[in-house]
Formats: sequence, C-alpha cells, structure tokens
Amino acid sequence: MRNFHSTFILCFLGFLFIQARAIPSWKSCTADSDCQATGEFCDLGTLDPRCIYNSAPIFAFTLTSSSVLTYVKEAGYENNAALCPSFDTCTKNCRKEYSVEKTLTQVTLTSTFTDTTECVCDKLVFNYELLSGDDSLSLISTSTGFGTPANTLQIQQYTSAALDMWIMEENSSGGATVDCVWEYSISTPSTTPSSSSTSKLKVLVGLFSATFVALMLA
Repeated sequence: MRNFHSTFILCFLGFLFIQARAIPSWKSCTADSDCQATGEFCDLGTLDPRCIYNSAPIFAFTLTSSSVLTYVKEAGYENNAALCPSFDTCTKNCRKEYSVEKTLTQVTLTSTFTDTTECVCDKLVFNYELLSGDDSLSLISTSTGFGTPANTLQIQQYTSAALDMWIMEENSSGGATVDCVWEYSISTPSTTPSSSSTSKLKVLVGLFSATFVALMLA
C-alpha cells in the first residue's frame, strides 16, 4: 500500500510540474526512454509508435470558471500541416482568448474578442465524456466547425497549465480529413480592488479613525 501511495503521488506531481506544453511532439519511438526528454511516453499500441502525453485524469482537470485560455499555436496531427485548414481572419481573432464557464455537466468557452458586424464569435459548448479504456476526461462539442468541414471539437488536458483543442472531421470510414490541434495556456487572472472600492474603503477607515479619536477625547 505504501508503494501504491508513493507511485500515485509521484504521478500526480509529475502531471503538475510537467513542462507547460500540450501539443505532442509525435516523435517516432520504440520505447518510453525515447520520449523522456519531452516528458511523454511511447504509444506502442499503434502501428507507427509516436511520443505523446497522457491525458489528465478526472481529479487533475484544472479548468475552472476563473480560467482564461490564451491561444499559443496550432499543428496538424503528427505534424501534418495539411490536416489544418486555412482558418479565416474572424476565426483567428475569436480563438485568441476564451473565458470559461464550468458547470457539473458542461464547459462553455466565450471569446473575449468584441463582436463586429463582420465577425461574430461562436460560443463553444463542451460536454464531459470519459475516454474509453481509462479514467481520462475529454470534452466533446459539435457546436461549430469554424467555417470548415470539421464536425467535432474535443478538449483534452495534458498539463496543469495547458490544454489542446482538437478540430476534427470524422468520415464514414473512421478516418479524419481535418485533424488540427490548437494549444492553449491556462491562466487565472489576479483580481485587484477597483479604484472606487479602494476610495470607499479609505473613507470608511477615515470615519472610523475620527470616531475613535472623538470617543477617546470625550
């Protein structure tokens, strides 16, 4: 039991402190040791093994309603740029940053870009799903294809500070003609009192001090 707890703690800490990147390197490999430099493991369950990250287990999913997602970069599956369609300017503006609303059943992403007559950003609504065969959490959406043939969006978190949004078009044969991933950093903005709140606090402190002095002199 002691060994189990030690392994659990080490795995959890490994998830928390893994480098803050989300898109896999997809480096060809034959063993986990080939992937250690990037903190990944070798996916030996495929015909063409590549280095990838473990998805976050449910307990380690760190996205909250205070989170802000900031776009970092995109890549096609296994670094195949042809799998990322040419997204229009509106999509590129909308994807730059998202605020998060999280409930027990859904995660909604709202772009912080101000809508214009030429560009109205879609809200992205994701539902929780468990990945088959393990306890990893995935978020699935069919709310938009960003103006492309894509019909499925998926969020997977690999580190405590970053996640991937997959944009996919699944065809009848089970393959994908669009398989593009956007990497996002996860942050929580610090909250500071507004100037008006600060001024009101100073007034209240001043009144309290004056009242206290008056009572002492009475």
